[in-house]
Amino acid sequence: MSSHAAPAQDGLDHTGGANPGALWDGDPGSLPRDTRRTLVRLLQGPYLTTELHPELWNALLKDEADIRRRLGDLFLELVIDRAAGLAFTRNASDPTGAAPSVMRAMRLTLVDTVLLLHLRTLLLRANTPGERVFVDRSEIDDHLSVYRPHTSTDHTGFMRRVSSSVDKLKRAALLRDTDVAERYEVSPVLALVFTADEVAAVTAEYRRLLGEDGRDSSDSSESSGGSGGSESNGAPGEQRRPRGRTPRRRGACRCRKGRGTCGGACGGAAGLSGGGQ
Repeated sequence: MSSHAAPAQDGLDHTGGANPGALWDGDPGSLPRDTRRTLVRLLQGPYLTTELHPELWNALLKDEADIRRRLGDLFLELVIDRAAGLAFTRNASDPTGAAPSVMRAMRLTLVDTVLLLHLRTLLLRANTPGERVFVDRSEIDDHLSVYRPHTSTDHTGFMRRVSSSVDKLKRAALLRDTDVAERYEVSPVLALVFTADEVAAVTAEYRRLLGEDGRDSSDSSESSGGSGGSESNGAPGEQRRPRGRTPRRRGACRCRKGRGTCGGACGGAAGLSGGGQ
């Protein structure tokens, strides 16, 4: 029989030595306080910016490798745009499909998705990198009116759906209030969600479907007052099938013309969580 004691398996220091990373007596953690706060902010969502969270941004850059490892243990990946000064987390891209979905998805209606695409287009039109982009509510109303059902006379009902979409994006911090009433700043995080090619592909597909149907441009769940649509977790959610159309496989791309070349953008704003602000 060996005289050597078996090593401890619980991860605790049984030699009586103090944990050098402890913030209080009995703390098992090892990361600095600001790094832990950065992890919490990333998990809460929707994103972290150097403008709103300068101390946490510095901690992120300093301990990026440790933060990536901790998020990876939770099946999450970190997205950082240093030029724009923002970062967020999204569900890990597991090619095996075995990883659980951790980040809470934000359900998107057609109006939500079209509004997101329009905001992303405004970012693309910015003259210089990092330029702040603003949009008025009147411009939003004018742009989305194209997607109002041609046969519908319920203008008030459609505008309520537009207002609901604006409020949803404000809660997700994708639109931020300014000192001017009904004027919003567009979050640069959308530049990491939709590429220019995805914006063009999905917008063209929606307009094609709008002209093809010649009737209700809203999805069936929106027409019936439900909450269906797409999900913003990086992959198309299961759609409620409109009458007369071929059913699609769960998770299949909605762009029939693109045959998947949109990269999943038609399924919603990839990577955005529905976390708190």
